Order: sequence, then structure tokens, then C-alpha cells
Amino acid sequence: MQIIESSVLRIAVSEKGAKLVSLIPQNDQNDFFKDAEKQKALNVSFEGADQKENWAELLPWTIVDKGDSRVSLALIDDAASYKKFPFHFEVILTYAIDGNKVDIKFYLKNNSHKDMPFSVKFTVPLFNDWSVKANANEVEVVKNKSKLALSSTDFIITKENSEVTAVRSNSILTSDSDENLVLTLTLS
Repeated sequence: MQIIESSVLRIAVSEKGAKLVSLIPQNDQNDFFKDAEKQKALNVSFEGADQKENWAELLPWTIVDKGDSRVSLALIDDAASYKKFPFHFEVILTYAIDGNKVDIKFYLKNNSHKDMPFSVKFTVPLFNDWSVKANANEVEVVKNKSKLALSSTDFIITKENSEVTAVRSNSILTSDSDENLVLTLTLS
């Protein structure tokens, strides 16, 4: 578990699945992802188009950079993943705290000599007592008196059933190129 913090927020990131497992405002110490019974997490999904394998869960993540208010984890294809998803890729997922914001940066590099289809999804499971308000490219979740806004110009953000999702689906990354995708969590 990797803990990073600022004077406003403290978060914990699990190396297994690169999940954001806690989000705690320093002023009240209430974990936004926990209630009396359950601990939930912001989950990461990285798949090839038309595939069911979530490489973010199946492949190991490695810590490649860590500071007081940021942590970066890397995910790289291996021989077994290449057999099912015939592309060479690397992902660097960075969680960076800046004041009351957490920027989640998903850097994807296609190291293959062919175009790579992919989908990326972040999922925040909701508790029953949370209220949700959706706007264009932003969803605001309210727990007690705290508000958590998820916003991005790179993802489509929606509330579906009992979760908020930020999705970039059916995308193509051209050969030997890279792309940066950013999702921002703002606590107020």
C-alpha cells in the first residue's frame, strides 16, 4: 500500500490493480471510500477492444516513482498477455495530489508496429446514502457534507446503477505512439 498526502488530502493506493483504496480529507479524517461496514475503491480497467481480460488486474504493477504527494505505477505487457492481446504496451498510472484535487494520469504507450485497440475505465462504487448529480463531463458525489467531483475531458463520466464510471472505450492508439488521459477528483 502506498500512502501519499498533502495538507488537505491523504490517499492510499494498492499496488494490486493500482486501485485508489482510500481518500481522506485531513480536516475530518473520514475516508470517502469507507462506511461503517465496507471499504470500497476506485478501480482501474485496461482492456483491448472486444476483450474481457482486464490487464490492470491480471498483470503486476510496479512502483516507478514516489514523492510526498504523488505515486506512479507501471504496467508492461509480458509473453502471456501478448498471446491473448498481441501488442507490446506500457502504462504509467500516476496519482498526484494538488490541494483538494487528485489528478489520475493514465499514460499509455503502444510499442507495437501496428495500431492497438483499447478501452480504459475507472469505476467508483457508490454507497446507498450517497447522492449523485451529473453534469457534462462531471459527476458530483455527496457523502455527508463532503462533495467529490469526478471530471475529465478525456473520459465520458456517468452514473450507472450503483457506481460512477469514467470511460474511454473503443479507442485506437497508432503504432509507436502514446497518449495521456487525465481524470480529476476534486473534494470540497
